[in-house]
Amino acid sequence: MSAEIHRLFPGGLRHTEAERGKPRHSPPLRFVPTKGLPKEDTEDSPLKTITVELAQKTSQKVTLYDYGGVETFLLMQKNHEYFLAQQDARKKYDSYDELDDDAIKKIDAVPEDTSDKKELATIEKLEDLRLSLSDKMDKLVAKAFNLYQQMLSPTLRAEWDDIVQEHCFTVGWTDDQGVVSTENRGQDWDTLQECKRLHLLTVCKKDAAERHSMYMNVTVKKPSRMTIETYYKRLKELDALAPMLPCLKDQPDCPTEIERANVSLTPVAMCNLIMRSISSAMEDEYICMTELMPTNPKKFVELLTKIERKLKDVQPEKKTEDRLTGKGQPDEQSRSHKKRALKASKKVEGAIPRKSLPPKKAVEKLCKLCEEYGGASHTHHTSQCKKWLPGGKASKEWGRGKTTASNINVHEDVGMNQLMAQQVEFQKTMMKQMSKFSEKKKKTKKRKSAKYYSDSESSDSD
Repeated sequence: MSAEIHRLFPGGLRHTEAERGKPRHSPPLRFVPTKGLPKEDTEDSPLKTITVELAQKTSQKVTLYDYGGVETFLLMQKNHEYFLAQQDARKKYDSYDELDDDAIKKIDAVPEDTSDKKELATIEKLEDLRLSLSDKMDKLVAKAFNLYQQMLSPTLRAEWDDIVQEHCFTVGWTDDQGVVSTENRGQDWDTLQECKRLHLLTVCKKDAAERHSMYMNVTVKKPSRMTIETYYKRLKELDALAPMLPCLKDQPDCPTEIERANVSLTPVAMCNLIMRSISSAMEDEYICMTELMPTNPKKFVELLTKIERKLKDVQPEKKTEDRLTGKGQPDEQSRSHKKRALKASKKVEGAIPRKSLPPKKAVEKLCKLCEEYGGASHTHHTSQCKKWLPGGKASKEWGRGKTTASNINVHEDVGMNQLMAQQVEFQKTMMKQMSKFSEKKKKTKKRKSAKYYSDSESSDSD
């Protein structure tokens, strides 16, 4: 990808944004370029470069290529063609070839049985010229082979050497007429192109051109974040690499009815590809301007660029107007808003509301005895009163086990009072037993001490 397109590409663009689903066949070139292996130019491991001589005594430094994807591979081969063009290698070769043809014509013009010394000397000079021209042409071709080899990293260089050795310097190959040759092909411009194609087959399939054509016409779409102008430039860049891809037509057993796929798109096909990639709004705007199908991609993109700018200016104004007028809001609201709106519509339509039950009345407690004779009358009923008996006589159960003033008006259960009384009686008995035990222990100590003193007195008298 060129530096200009790389600069215009949106940051973080993914394959899913520029493709209609996953490609059915793995394409050799993708709209979003595949990143190669990262390389670092440091003092410990500097990137190796070579200096390539160009025309008019100029030179250029070239970094050795290491595989980073099919697109970068094709760009490396394209750079090789560019260097050869700058060196005028093909022009020089063609000029030498023309001089060789002229020399052959002059030699053929001289009779074979001539005995003229001047004519014989002329023939000898022409033969020497042909030898020198042939040597110069061979050096130009060998220089082109060596330049391609020197542009590669050591790993790819070994692959290239094997391909050149097998294709150019091996006998037993079959020509177009099906005859097995006893001589090697040698190195020329045709064998150079064939070796480059065989080298390209080490990184892509034989039907790479067919895969690329299907990818461009079916899968590619314009990313929403990319302008139509940048999109068109990227399409042109990919289309320019299509003629360099391997094709099924290059295979020796390819059927005759198969058409060559490694060709660039025609202007009409490029316009159709762009038309399929734009939005319906842009297409409607274009149809309003003209009813003719586009045939010039450059003019078509210029017109679409104007339409794109117009739609970008109109869209914010339309959103602001809809927000102020309230248009389109129900369709853009959340699911909860739609549920609330549906409930409100049901109420308006006359849905019967649910009957609400009356609140339960609290049952009031009232003790008539405590209200008449004194006490907390609202804490219990008359039948549960334990403070007063009918007639105003005080109950015997009231106040049993109560030692604090805060418990005066509290009516406890009879079972609880009995348990408390039993606990008190149990504690009294325990205290009595412990007091008896302590008194008995004191008596035994007194007896022992009295016996001790009596024994001591008797021993003194003796």
